[in-house]
Amino acid sequence: MTSRFSSSGHTPRRRRPHRQRGSALLLVMWLISMLSLLIYSTVQVVAHDMDITISQKKAFRARQLTEMGINIACNPVVKESDTALLNQVMGDGESFSVTIRGEGGRFNVNTLLQNKSRDFFERTFELWGLDKDAASAVTDCLLDWTDADEQKELHGMEREDFEELNYSGYPFDRPFYSLDEMLLVPGFDQVTALKKDWRDYFTIYSAGKLDLNAAEPKVIALGMNISKASFDAASQDFEADMKDAVEFVEKYRWGADGIEFTTDDQKVQSVEEAYSQLGFTPDSTEGGTYFGVNDTTVHIESVATVNDYRKRVVLVIRNRTQGTPQILAREEVPLFQ
Repeated sequence: MTSRFSSSGHTPRRRRPHRQRGSALLLVMWLISMLSLLIYSTVQVVAHDMDITISQKKAFRARQLTEMGINIACNPVVKESDTALLNQVMGDGESFSVTIRGEGGRFNVNTLLQNKSRDFFERTFELWGLDKDAASAVTDCLLDWTDADEQKELHGMEREDFEELNYSGYPFDRPFYSLDEMLLVPGFDQVTALKKDWRDYFTIYSAGKLDLNAAEPKVIALGMNISKASFDAASQDFEADMKDAVEFVEKYRWGADGIEFTTDDQKVQSVEEAYSQLGFTPDSTEGGTYFGVNDTTVHIESVATVNDYRKRVVLVIRNRTQGTPQILAREEVPLFQ
């Protein structure tokens, strides 16, 4: 009988199958892949957290700079022409720029509606492209939206009309609290479709009349055109009025250099002086009530830049340089380049 053992008395070594060695290699490769994925995910999470932290730091610093600009502009001794104070570069990609403009440079929509200035709205909307009937209908809806009674204008809408359309709580029957509320008025979408920059013409914060020391030429030209007793939306008078308004602003208000916010800027002291410089006098009864000078409400806009992050703060304040200042509105908007 043959012995199962060798002459040396040791058991012969068995070879490990190739299958086991291949499985071990796959296991090692899987572990390496999982570790790589884990490390990559960790790096991505850390990088994301770093980006968030950097963005938060930029936002915080940008807010500091905008507040710095607002505080400087609110100082009653600071003038619109003090550009060295209102525009500062801090270094390392940091800066702020502040502008101070009269809020009275736009028509106060609430004052006009309270005064039942129908001609103003109808003529304005006609100039902007609405036909006479559509302009009248939108005007009626604006009047019904802001008056306190339930008496409906000819083409307007009161509460019962909205309830028939399953809309409750309309109209508000009070002055507008923001220009955005005007978008709720039936038919006003026709105005916004034709006049994209309609917000440049209206405000709810001014004392009431259009300040001829603060208004842009296009706003002045609109007021001039609709103040004429012989108003005709199809005439070419608006172009002539626009030319006169541009000349008044650039050659008179901005001074000899024709640049805004410089030391040679000047202001008219009365409506009559402004009319004289414009070569214009309202010849309609209502038109004479549109214009004024030296409104005490100002619009302060501070824009700060921190590298690629920008932030804007807008402050509307009354009596900045005299009496007791009163903040009427404040808005913060992040701006990304």
